[in-house]
Amino acid sequence: MPALDVLYQEQPKQISAFLYRSTFGTVSEDITFIEQAGVSRWFEDQYELPPSLHLPIVQRVTKQLNLKKTNSQVRIGTWLQHAITAPDQLRQRMAYALSQHFVVSSVGVGGRHEDLSAYYDLLVTHALGNYRDLLKAVTLNPIMGRYLTLRGSRKENLEDNTFPDENYAREVMQLFTIGLWEITDKGKPKLDDTGNPIATYNQDDVENMARALTGWNGGDLYQPMQAQEQFHDTDEKYILGHSLPAGQTAEQDLDSVVDILFHHKNTPAFFAIAMIKRFVMSNPRSGYIKRVSNAFKDNGHGVRGDLKATLYAVLTDPDVTKQLGDTGNQGKRLRKYHFGLITEPLIVATNLARALKMKPASDYWNNWIHALDDFGQAPLSADTVFNFYMPDDAPRGLIEDHDLTSPEASLLTTHQMRMIHNQVYTMIKSYRSNKPNRWTYDAVKLMELHTSPEAYVEYVDKELMGGIMSSTVRQRILTIFDSIGVEDGLRRVESTLYAAFTAPEFFTQEALK
Repeated sequence: MPALDVLYQEQPKQISAFLYRSTFGTVSEDITFIEQAGVSRWFEDQYELPPSLHLPIVQRVTKQLNLKKTNSQVRIGTWLQHAITAPDQLRQRMAYALSQHFVVSSVGVGGRHEDLSAYYDLLVTHALGNYRDLLKAVTLNPIMGRYLTLRGSRKENLEDNTFPDENYAREVMQLFTIGLWEITDKGKPKLDDTGNPIATYNQDDVENMARALTGWNGGDLYQPMQAQEQFHDTDEKYILGHSLPAGQTAEQDLDSVVDILFHHKNTPAFFAIAMIKRFVMSNPRSGYIKRVSNAFKDNGHGVRGDLKATLYAVLTDPDVTKQLGDTGNQGKRLRKYHFGLITEPLIVATNLARALKMKPASDYWNNWIHALDDFGQAPLSADTVFNFYMPDDAPRGLIEDHDLTSPEASLLTTHQMRMIHNQVYTMIKSYRSNKPNRWTYDAVKLMELHTSPEAYVEYVDKELMGGIMSSTVRQRILTIFDSIGVEDGLRRVESTLYAAFTAPEFFTQEALK
């Protein structure tokens, strides 16, 4: 038996923690599978599942509801359906992480919700493929072309005083591939002779890359943008130390740009940090970053950019199983205290829905939970290309003072926390609802067990929380039972579920107790 599976057998809570990171919520069936077959087999089975796509369902529901065009309720509802029920959870979870890295948003393209669904399907399709293929597909996607204004960018025309659009050229470097500053494979900044960070690119690189990416237009839900050679700049370009010879076609220049960024020395560590922060922890140690960077550079078979191998390294690194995080400017003794992250509010919602096996009251899913308003997030709905938060965001105070980060904390304003908690309680109470636009779940087992508090707590811990319930929360639930009489079963169930699903262990991914 592989060492990782031995560890999981000895520490079963590690299985639940792994599933909370790699899916949209732990369910007992997956726990049992990993207990019996191992995490590698689960990972391979997930990889082999066909992608669950969004656009076909979006189009079906739009037609079913006789809508003139797809709206955000249908698009986000379909996303929630896949997050909560799709069998290919690993792929869907990776696509969500990629959607926050290669950002496209309804804020910027308006009500083009079918186009946004098609873009999300691009991420789903490439989620466990190769990074180079993904980068090229993202670049040519027509809704990305609209969002970052690459679509219709033309070569310089001095008579009309027009120049190539630099927007995508800048963001593909700053946010998608290499970042602003040169870093080592361990994610540490490289410094010049005067001790200052070294920029990865300059304005000349931006302008030359913008020239290399001219001449693309058109495209639709199913087809990428097409080259219009008459608008492409065919003169020589010089980008990031590489020369693109004169006379190349738009496709040749695009491939050259993609190759330059794909093979750039910064890309493995920059992407590794982004994925570690999306899945596992806000403050990874340098060795963890390097090991994931190495997996990106070589999947063990000489292939660079294998997203499947990179994600496996992210999820199974020794720092993950040992629960060790970077301590900033503090001592090593606090490594376990800095492991983990705040769970994104939207993932809190899907964790809850999957735990309760929620389903829609009608034959389609809608955005009943008001994801953007009540949880502060919705897929492809960030305010800017910088996502809902920046990866190095740090709340003022102790976290910032200790050179640490907590990106998701920027989402948790007092108002947003109130909205989240209210919606959590509404979701818990929805088992009594028969309204067609709501979700519901079966509370029969909970109602049967509420007269036996110890058995009830065991059931909630194992079946609904994956066995991660702390002794503090366990005692809190038992105290609630003492305060609410056995004759009020509905209130017992609702109150105790609320205590469980608003507990710290449900709102964070932290070191296991």
